[in-house]
Amino acid sequence: MGCSGSDDSSGEAGSGGGSAGPGGTTTSGVTTGGSTGTAGGASGSTGVTTGSTSSGGPATTGTGGSDATVGSGGTGGSEGPATSTSTTTTTTTSASTGGTPTRCTEPDKEVCSDDIGTHCGLTYEYWKDRGEGCLTNTADGFRVNWNNINNLLGRKGVRPGGKDHVVTYEADYRPNGNSYLGVYGWTRSPLIEYYIIDSWGNWRPPGGEGFVGTVDSDGGTYDIYKTQRVNQPSIDGTATFYQFWSVRKEKRTSGTITVANHFDAWGRQGLTLGTFYEVSLVVEGYQSSGSADVKVSIE
Repeated sequence: MGCSGSDDSSGEAGSGGGSAGPGGTTTSGVTTGGSTGTAGGASGSTGVTTGSTSSGGPATTGTGGSDATVGSGGTGGSEGPATSTSTTTTTTTSASTGGTPTRCTEPDKEVCSDDIGTHCGLTYEYWKDRGEGCLTNTADGFRVNWNNINNLLGRKGVRPGGKDHVVTYEADYRPNGNSYLGVYGWTRSPLIEYYIIDSWGNWRPPGGEGFVGTVDSDGGTYDIYKTQRVNQPSIDGTATFYQFWSVRKEKRTSGTITVANHFDAWGRQGLTLGTFYEVSLVVEGYQSSGSADVKVSIE
């Protein structure tokens, strides 16, 4: 669980909780006639242009200035291959690739005590009750490690999120004991804790209790469960609430999770979610040790 944790007995589920387009880019050489284009031949008698060049194509004839005035300069080269010799520089290579977003440049951020924040456009949350562990936010996801933990959750995602998100991830996932890897979150009204589990440690959650059906999604079959937590920590303090689960029959540590497929399947079984608090990719450790290095993107 994301905000606070519980002292579950062994065998229970852990809880708590743009760009310039190509072609014809001209240089920025000095033009006394005020030109910002490539060197066009000024037809005015005093419209002098100083040597900027472009390989963007043949220069068109400048409009020039009238006699005894400073010429307005050339209108620039016609469109050609984008191989300008301009001395102007750009701050990122993506500025000339047509709208590709730049990679996050925020430095890695390590947290080793309970914390919620934002990093590289996503919201992270780290929580543990007892034991040692840290979460490190990275440009493309997060790393988490834990040692002799009772319960720990490291996650990164979108808030409040919604049913139509698609989560794509790749994880170097190395649990030693009980642990979960998958999509995680909460809703309110009703208060629900939910899991879409793709991999786990030495115990497959939630242990067979509360089985209600299956759903096929993203190349695999998931078992659906409904379990209840009584007077346990939640995002709203100690409460009694239900947990909804989709647990993949065969483990995997990379792929795509189309969350709407699971939410819709839960609804067909009468498992109704409320207003979203989050949609996150989670690594949870429960009475175990381990590590994970996760790359994640959420659409």
